[in-house]
Amino acid sequence: MPSYVCSVPNGTLSEAQKQEIATSITGRHCETTGAPPFFVQVIIEEEGALKRYIGGLATTEYIWIRADLRAGRSEEQLKKLMLHIVDDVSRISGIPAENVWINLCMLEPTDMVEYGRVLPGPGKEQQWFEALPLSVRDRLEKLGTDRHKFQL
Repeated sequence: MPSYVCSVPNGTLSEAQKQEIATSITGRHCETTGAPPFFVQVIIEEEGALKRYIGGLATTEYIWIRADLRAGRSEEQLKKLMLHIVDDVSRISGIPAENVWINLCMLEPTDMVEYGRVLPGPGKEQQWFEALPLSVRDRLEKLGTDRHKFQL
């Protein structure tokens, strides 16, 4: 958690642009929330037979991003995160910022399982991390997680 799904028209982005968007969203999420990068999932979904409509008219000039996030972030954090992502995706893709739409969907931590465990509520991340099997903790530490300052 979190999961960002970016829906883009076929052929809009090169592989390099997709990688840059995934890297940017991951960085912005970690910078804003303090979450470690190995939790951030970015999916670039190219629309094939799918058609998008606004006001009943087909459109291919937009990028939609749906993000499923753990609840508990401040309104200020979420606004900052969304606006940075819009700016980055617009710059990378060449799509105007007003055509990059984001929908945040908040999930309670108890609605998610990662690494075989239900996620903790805010402030209980350290206990959650310490309850993971040693093999998982070691794997996460190799990815840059500090067992003494673990947060989601």
